[in-house]
Amino acid sequence: VFPFITRMLVCRVPCIALTVLGVILVPAVTAESGLGRHQLGSRDCQDVFFAGDHFEGYYAVHNQVNYPGEVDIVYCGVSDGMLPRNTSLPRSNPNNCQDLKDGGMGESGINIIYPWTEHPETPVIAYCEQGVMGGGWTVFQRRDDYPTQLDFYRTFDEYSLGFGSPGAEFWLGNDILHELTKTKVSELYVELTSFADVTKYAMYNSFYVGPRGNTKNYARPYQLSVSHFSGTAGDSLTNHNGMGFTTFDSDNDLSSANCAAAYRVAWWYNKCYTSNLNGFYYDSAIVNTTSANWHSFSGSYESLQTITMMTRPLQYGNQE
Repeated sequence: VFPFITRMLVCRVPCIALTVLGVILVPAVTAESGLGRHQLGSRDCQDVFFAGDHFEGYYAVHNQVNYPGEVDIVYCGVSDGMLPRNTSLPRSNPNNCQDLKDGGMGESGINIIYPWTEHPETPVIAYCEQGVMGGGWTVFQRRDDYPTQLDFYRTFDEYSLGFGSPGAEFWLGNDILHELTKTKVSELYVELTSFADVTKYAMYNSFYVGPRGNTKNYARPYQLSVSHFSGTAGDSLTNHNGMGFTTFDSDNDLSSANCAAAYRVAWWYNKCYTSNLNGFYYDSAIVNTTSANWHSFSGSYESLQTITMMTRPLQYGNQE
């Protein structure tokens, strides 16, 4: 059993429901095409079938019994009353949200993707943003003013595997980020909103997160490669280019101290930062170096109200 499989089976932090009518259901693979789509559904395989999806496969559902409002991955098979797939037809699981968009998924929302190159049948719950800059974005981080804030002061292993829920605040996971960006040249989009309701963005046309372990080309864990900035928020990430990912229990920055321990968060710290988007979430505009901030947004360490980080393929090409 792979650790990331267990981690992604259930999101243990409440998700935001995407409809007031009930729960959401997303087939991992549609009838024969192999691409997912978004529709209303329910919490078990019987309701999946009655919602109109009759073929076996993985589905993302809201678990309203044991964990109200949370997202599970369930497998609905022939023994659950589903129809077997036609294995003679070509099947292509979506690696990312761009694949889903190309397959006709035009709605933003929670879906299932298959990013693992070595385990291509292993599903991952992801939030797809299809309404920003042409869509196709796989969201990997979100911060917002929720009644209960998710703690981002986590261990190195927790950031590797990911935490939170794609329907609310979350970090998708550094292992998944590596998988999403390693085989295709990718870009990064960061959307930021202040407590004064001013929204700005930063876009990088080259974005890559290296592997956890050291390699010939990447000496630091989850080493960040980012370049070609454009946008209205200012460039507060290029300073972190080439940096490894630092947590309080894994110091990979260039400072004499551990930046993650000093600012009680985790990031691709240099000496230490010009952006700190995993920082402490304040519920108002506060200038504090521990805050979740993007320095060039306001020219200070002012805390931000909402943060969304997302990636999509720019063009085909291998990063390794």
